[in-house]
Amino acid sequence: MFITREIDYAFRAVRALAGGGKLNIKQICEQESIPTEFGYKILKKLSRAGLVTVIRGQGGGYRLSCDPDHTTLLDIASAISDSLFLNECVENGYDCINNTGDRKCMVNRELCRIQKVLDAELRAHSLTEILQADDQQTPAE
Repeated sequence: MFITREIDYAFRAVRALAGGGKLNIKQICEQESIPTEFGYKILKKLSRAGLVTVIRGQGGGYRLSCDPDHTTLLDIASAISDSLFLNECVENGYDCINNTGDRKCMVNRELCRIQKVLDAELRAHSLTEILQADDQQTPAE
């Protein structure tokens, strides 16, 4: 599956930090309904990717370290998972057993098309654009 629960939680954690300032793990997890054990793991990966800064010591926490104007959902998802494919058959170098001679696997072809669209959509808008749209959303939407 492409958008795992862990990636969804990473999107939420970054959203919590996008308001600026520093938040501790408890604040992030409560605000975004993330189980704490996932929160630590996710924030560690986001930190390794340079998207989040860890502030150690008493009164420590986490702060967004990436530029929201140039960070996309694809950047966040890539920080969490090395494999961002709908199915293994769309990965580079995969040899589909249904590709024989002059017959191409139509399912593989369609999944590859969908994968390209999904990648483009995840990279199309910055975090700033997404969060501004979220702020403008009315409760009925």
